[in-house]
Amino acid sequence: MTTIRILAAGLSALALAACGKSEPPLKAAAPASITNHVMVLDADVLVIDGQHVKLANAYAPEALLHARCWAESLASDHAAEFVKDLVQRARSYEFKPTGQNDPFGHVLGLVSIDNADLGDILYNAGLASRPADPRFDWCGPISKKAKGAPKISSLYNFTN
Repeated sequence: MTTIRILAAGLSALALAACGKSEPPLKAAAPASITNHVMVLDADVLVIDGQHVKLANAYAPEALLHARCWAESLASDHAAEFVKDLVQRARSYEFKPTGQNDPFGHVLGLVSIDNADLGDILYNAGLASRPADPRFDWCGPISKKAKGAPKISSLYNFTN
């Protein structure tokens, strides 16, 4: 009988506790995103806080209207989507201008996304070459000996 009274008292206490005012659930603040500050036009051309910026250390393939072949246009689309995905997931960015502009008036500089250099990311992924004169020919045969050529080994490791 004593066991039943203890159980009944425990159940009563539990029922009273359940009727009490519950605490509101905890809400985590959404992490800050850089999408309000960084817009991707091309893999190597961005608008950062309203300023048109061109990467100083990477040359991405040109988009359809300026591409010299279909391969370059497709490579441009892929590279731009890659950068858009990086920006979408990023939490921090930094822009360091070189003090120069390109022929189109874009401010040249280095862009870091989550403390990683965007030009280096693109180059190491095989999605951009290094700036060179003459510039890398995205329509020509692939050769790691070409001046400014992207890392060819990264082209073999592509996953979607």
